[in-house]
Amino acid sequence: MFTSRTYGKAELALLYQPCSNPDSAVKTLTRWINGCPLLQEELKSMHYNPRRHTFLKPEVEAIVRHLGEP
Repeated sequence: MFTSRTYGKAELALLYQPCSNPDSAVKTLTRWINGCPLLQEELKSMHYNPRRHTFLKPEVEAIVRHLGEP
């Protein structure tokens, strides 16, 4: 059961790609985010900082809304 909360980027990425190594999983999740303009706009409106090592709870909720639950 997925819980919406603050996640480390690698932690969330590994939920989407459990068989990957953390770096590959983060790169893949970033590619998915960059491939979804609506998600990018929503994250931008939340002042998402791509250099931060975590996704805040509202950002996680936006990601799940656009990409589905991991």
